[in-house]
Amino acid sequence: MKKHIYFSALVALTLASTAVAQDFDTNPVVKYENKEAKVKFTVGARMMADVAYYHTDFTPMKSGAAITDARIRTSMAYDNWYFYADFDFSKGEFSQKNIFLQYTLKNDSPWTQSFKAGYYNDPSTMANNTSRGSLHFISRASAANALSAGRQLGVSYKAYNDHFFFNQGVFAENKYNDQIDGYQGVTFGGRWLWRPVNDEDQTFHLGATFRYARINSGEATDDVFQTNLKLGSTMMTYVDEFQFASAEIPWAKNTYDVGVEALWRVPKFFARGEYMYKHVTKDRDDLTLFTNQLGGSQSWTTLESWQAANPLESNNFHGGYVEMGYQIFGNGYKYDNGEALLKGWDGRSLELVARYSYLGLNDIKDGEFYLPGRDQYYPTGEVQDYPAKSTSIGGGNMHSVTVGANYSFNKYAQVLLEYTWNRLDRDKYQYDKNIHTLQARLLFSF
Repeated sequence: MKKHIYFSALVALTLASTAVAQDFDTNPVVKYENKEAKVKFTVGARMMADVAYYHTDFTPMKSGAAITDARIRTSMAYDNWYFYADFDFSKGEFSQKNIFLQYTLKNDSPWTQSFKAGYYNDPSTMANNTSRGSLHFISRASAANALSAGRQLGVSYKAYNDHFFFNQGVFAENKYNDQIDGYQGVTFGGRWLWRPVNDEDQTFHLGATFRYARINSGEATDDVFQTNLKLGSTMMTYVDEFQFASAEIPWAKNTYDVGVEALWRVPKFFARGEYMYKHVTKDRDDLTLFTNQLGGSQSWTTLESWQAANPLESNNFHGGYVEMGYQIFGNGYKYDNGEALLKGWDGRSLELVARYSYLGLNDIKDGEFYLPGRDQYYPTGEVQDYPAKSTSIGGGNMHSVTVGANYSFNKYAQVLLEYTWNRLDRDKYQYDKNIHTLQARLLFSF
């Protein structure tokens, strides 16, 4: 009986350590274990306080300080079951973070397999599955912020060994089903990796990602149901979250995201990056829209003529980043096989980091120009309100370069300091080309 209890406790500890990599930035120090009930319970917390100074060409951003993250995190392990819950109270507001149940299969295979259900990160990206407390940067890259999926409600299956990693799942578009009109859409996302080199001293992985989303929530006006997809990124800062690069895509119906990623790690150096491409198709009720405009002073008399005057086209966006770090002193960089991610800090260390990122939210049709006074694109030589022929999206293209230094006092407390230069190309903000950010963070987690 005692052997069985000890074995169950060991399994619980193993499961807890597996989940720690993704959901706890450090192995939580507050633990309670009931060996008779075979239960292990942990409690953790994390706090981030940022200070930032911004310098822009024209449109001001608010420099200052803010509590950007304040979380309470709990977990429970029982036999092969693991439950995790994470709640954020930063900025004086409650925010639902990860909450899920995970079951790991018992078998003698070299593969570790698990099922997961609840609210957590869509698996189809490396950056968004890396905890903010393990990023080595104050914010994720702009491409990841704008083009990657975040947390969603769903179920997924994961399998991995030393050389391969597969993680895929099905998710709902809206976690609370509180959209104005319509019904929940569905998404499928996955991440698949090959690790030709993977040992204690070195890791190299290559991977591909894919995500499909069917958008079915929106708002109905005059018997016409319209969906709307919003994309955007801050200046990779949390003190002022204004989005210079952003786009709204009306009538969006299907999104297809594909990407590739690579990561290389040795004890004192890491480099990783992703490229992301998003294709958005659209759909609308042309017949009802055509019928609604009949009888107007400039109404179109046939459906075909109305459609020619109001074209509907797909849009394409892309982006990516490359980031690297060099550890001057410390315990070296570690890799998590179970999540296929670079781990965060482990004890006292000092590192230098650098990143280049690109976000492309401009999809402007050839021969069209932007009229600032109307915030609208027009074909060359035509400035008229009716019909609105343009299908251009001018969300902005942005190149960003970040350099930083991070010091870890111990495994629980870190200080991050970084500078970012953003080069913006967006017609809406024609006087804003250069956005400079100098920011620092104090981070504590246990």
